[in-house]
Amino acid sequence: MADNPASGLPATAAVAQVPPVTPRHPVANATESPLLQLELDALLSETSPLPEEVAVFEGVVERLKQALLQLKSVQVGPEQAEAYLSSLGLSGMGPFPFHPPTGVTVTGSSAHQSLAKPNLVIDVAVTVPKACFYEKDHLDCKYHGKRALWLTIVAAQLKKHSVFKQQEWVLLNNDARKPALLLKPLLSADSNPFFSIRLISTITQDTFPPAKLTPDRGNLRPATAAARSATAAAAVPTSGVKGQKKRKRADADADQAFIQGKADVTVEPRAAVRLPTPRYNTSILADMMVDDHQQALQSATDAIPKLSETIVLLKVWMRKHGLSNQADGFNGFLVSMFAVHLVQQSRLNDAMSHVQLLRAILHGLSDSRSFSQGLFMQWGESQGSRAGTAPSQQAMRKAFEVVFVDGSGWCNLAAHVSKSALKQLQGCAKRSVSLLDCAAAGQHTFDDLFLTRQSPLTTYDYLFHVNIPQPKAAQLQTQDVPRWVQAEKKLLGLVKQALGPRATLVRVQQRRPSMSSPRRSGITPPGGTILVGVQVDPAAALQLRDMGPPADDVQAAAKFRQFWGDKAELRRFQDGNIAEAVVWECGPAERHCVVDRVVTYALGRHLPAGSTVSRHADCLDSVLQSKHAEANAQIQASRQLDAAVDRLSKQIRGLTHLTLKVVSTQPLSSTSRHTAPFYPLPHPLAGGGAAAGTGRVPRCLEATELLLQLEGSGKWADDPKAFRKMKAALGVQLAQALETSFGLDAEASEDYVDVLTDGFAIRLFLFSNRDEVMAARADEESSQPSASKVLSQRAQHHGLVSGLAGQNAAFSMAARLAVRWVAAHMMAGTHLPVEAIELIMAAAFLPASAAMPPPGSPLAGFVRFLHLLSQHPWKDRPLVVDPSSELIPAQHKDIDRRFDAAKAKGQLRGFTICTPSDFDGSAWSQDSMNAGMRQRLVKLAGRSLQVLQEQLESPEADVPPSTVFRTPLSDFDALIALREEALPHPDRAILGSVASTSTDDDAEDDGLLSSKKARARLHSIPRDLLQKKGPGKLRKELLIGFDPVSLFLHRLQERYQGYASFCVDGLGGHVIGIKWSAKAQEAAPFDVMKAHMLEPAEAEDSSSALHVQACTLSVSALQMDIKALGAGLVRHVSLSTT
Repeated sequence: MADNPASGLPATAAVAQVPPVTPRHPVANATESPLLQLELDALLSETSPLPEEVAVFEGVVERLKQALLQLKSVQVGPEQAEAYLSSLGLSGMGPFPFHPPTGVTVTGSSAHQSLAKPNLVIDVAVTVPKACFYEKDHLDCKYHGKRALWLTIVAAQLKKHSVFKQQEWVLLNNDARKPALLLKPLLSADSNPFFSIRLISTITQDTFPPAKLTPDRGNLRPATAAARSATAAAAVPTSGVKGQKKRKRADADADQAFIQGKADVTVEPRAAVRLPTPRYNTSILADMMVDDHQQALQSATDAIPKLSETIVLLKVWMRKHGLSNQADGFNGFLVSMFAVHLVQQSRLNDAMSHVQLLRAILHGLSDSRSFSQGLFMQWGESQGSRAGTAPSQQAMRKAFEVVFVDGSGWCNLAAHVSKSALKQLQGCAKRSVSLLDCAAAGQHTFDDLFLTRQSPLTTYDYLFHVNIPQPKAAQLQTQDVPRWVQAEKKLLGLVKQALGPRATLVRVQQRRPSMSSPRRSGITPPGGTILVGVQVDPAAALQLRDMGPPADDVQAAAKFRQFWGDKAELRRFQDGNIAEAVVWECGPAERHCVVDRVVTYALGRHLPAGSTVSRHADCLDSVLQSKHAEANAQIQASRQLDAAVDRLSKQIRGLTHLTLKVVSTQPLSSTSRHTAPFYPLPHPLAGGGAAAGTGRVPRCLEATELLLQLEGSGKWADDPKAFRKMKAALGVQLAQALETSFGLDAEASEDYVDVLTDGFAIRLFLFSNRDEVMAARADEESSQPSASKVLSQRAQHHGLVSGLAGQNAAFSMAARLAVRWVAAHMMAGTHLPVEAIELIMAAAFLPASAAMPPPGSPLAGFVRFLHLLSQHPWKDRPLVVDPSSELIPAQHKDIDRRFDAAKAKGQLRGFTICTPSDFDGSAWSQDSMNAGMRQRLVKLAGRSLQVLQEQLESPEADVPPSTVFRTPLSDFDALIALREEALPHPDRAILGSVASTSTDDDAEDDGLLSSKKARARLHSIPRDLLQKKGPGKLRKELLIGFDPVSLFLHRLQERYQGYASFCVDGLGGHVIGIKWSAKAQEAAPFDVMKAHMLEPAEAEDSSSALHVQACTLSVSALQMDIKALGAGLVRHVSLSTT
């Protein structure tokens, strides 16, 4: 069998290829959308340089080329780059023969017209003559030292030109051995450079034999610890189990000392063995193959002209998804070469549009089989491919985490890429392909792919800041992989091993070394904390037990115990197996912190002394706690409430002597779907005995609502009023049956039945097959939806939200945080119903975003909620929530058509949220949510998201994240302060008491608070009164479902409709905010119905008729009117006089 002379492989050996692109769906999707193509064209016009800018580039590059080619040969000393050479261990290097470059060529993005704004960096490759190097300069960083010294001399010469005075030093691919010179041309004295030129020194392919740069060759001298590890075979026996254990232990001890910086870095005399240095070798090969890579790119773009613009789109896509600035990830060059590989594989052709080319490349990136065995480009006819037998595929896969070998067969283009970075890229690409193939995405695909910017906070479910003691020196002369990268890899391995199946992706944000000047300062190792991001599987993330190997597997059990230490224990499981296990003790309200505890424990056990770990999963938990109920007590109350509802439902369904039997029950309240910020505690007056420990007995008890579906009947009355009376009679019968059959305290009213059981109040609503018909008739007669229609909508909403909550354990607490946040900013209920908040959160949990899977933690869900609320174009398109994918493309178009029609008529609601049962988005929209209120909430969401990013992504932040729940009262024109003792739950408020905002005239209550009734205490029933009268006598004083603030707010809205908007934290806030409308600021004709709050307006022309009739709002009259309207509830009113 003949061998391939370039690769050393048999001629029939299979070369890893990208799997074929799946044929596009026959149905209409985004790849067939002309609108998407138009949007891409507009994006290309914005991100591509203008023709006049390209002309400037070319002129400056030509001046640079002339300046470089005019340089003279000279002998220089190493002091020109003394500090950098010292970092490489080359302090004693002799004189260096400098020669001018043999070639200056534009390479990279600029060469094939794929520059993308705003980062306009033109790569210029300058070829260093072979005469500058010796035969063995590929050893021990000598090549890299001379390379840097050559660039330093070039930089000094270019500084003599006024255009190239502004210079910086950057590191290519985060490689400290490969500095590059960044020039920022100054075209005029008063202008800032709008582009940069990066000088990259390269060498010819015959400078060093590629055979000496294979992945298995060692070209760096080892340090003492590394040499000891390599030569341990001479001193430690290798035969037998004991010998192998001793050698592994010696190697592990040496590696640990080396990583922690405790090892000596002096060179071992003769016994030292050069270990393989694949990354070091590849850094030299990459400089040798620049021309080949550029030629391959040029050939591909010549064959497919639209490929250059598609690469621009890919760069924008990577930038928006946070993939382009990763030190260990793909960059624009790698993505471009991957596109070249697809061209070579005939996966791309000139007949494809931009959208089709984009989808084909993303599909290739997303397929896990693409890189599973490594990618090997087609062999070319370059010098590199004729230089001998290239390394085998097995050797490449053994040396690197990710393999993407160029056409020469020698250079791994992805030598610096980690598996975790590749996995993140593939996940984003896979979701992007799904969006392009999704017919429902339609016109929203472009926004999700190219406009939505992601950050670590919006990408990961859990974030950790890890601080590890830093090494004193870079030690680049002895290490193929720098010490700080080794520490980061070790950290990555520890987190992955600790989390196991919990984690679907673990990313360690690699830090970057720096170099300000090769002469004055060498390589500065990166400092600061390491950011670790984790994406989890929601189904496995909250498990409290990690099962290890069985007890009879001695070696595996020993490794398990070595990793977990005292946490590991031997346990017998229900199936009879005896195995190692780790159990995490967490209260019911702390389950979302299990991941934090696992990672913190594992890192604390295995990282060096002095390391610290910061976690954030519980940073917002305090906002869901009240003064009288800590978090675990609330979760326990929620479980008791669920049990009470289930028990009552069974009792009701078991009643057989009712006129119409109850066939099913459906919860309606947010407490039943576990999205309420606070849960009602068992009340002693309702049959519960757990409230004694709280020190108070609330006078008001929240009602949990339950819908009862009655069996069908044809005997219902046709008259709506008679129909309601018949339902009320059935409610009375139901209440009597519950009292006689089960001894429950039940009271019926015309609309519902209240039942006290197990310490809770449950409100029952009757619903029959006739309700829908009556609701349709009521809708024809009134613009407001009927009570029956609202009940039906609430039942459908509960099913949608509870189903999603059952699929993802993080949803419920994330929704609680979202409702608490909107309420804290005084917008929940009055302007944005709780159901609308839950639907926005549901949209954030759906796999509709190209960048992220569904959130796996409550904090991540809340962040996605803020991100969606602040980024969604509410004025231009509705938010469609379809968890089960029930809607077909025609229905999506119908939703968009209705939205456009409402927008054209000026009837657009503040937030239009559509579901499969609500195409108009009218079910949970409020008339009070106008454009101004929507803009306020959107701005607050954006501001809160920014604050959380600053505080959670930066370890230096010293402000608690819960500050995002404090609303600025300066947003309002006036404030109404409420009496805390008159509020049902004042202990739940986030804002403190506002008594300090009172003015002098607030002390005058005008007799409005003099009566005992007006000063009633709703906060609680005095404990001594309860002991004196007993629960039986005080039960009638229990107010079920009574909310005085919402009633007062409703009266204010009716009285000042059109003049003001009112905002309040309905979960216990002490303040009502007033925002005057434009109508309230204008003079208007006298209205006798509003005479009590008007005063004559002042006009410049007192003789005009308008002066006699025009009136404006009277501040003092409004103050008195609001006090009278809220007598007993209002403490004082602070009105603006401006």
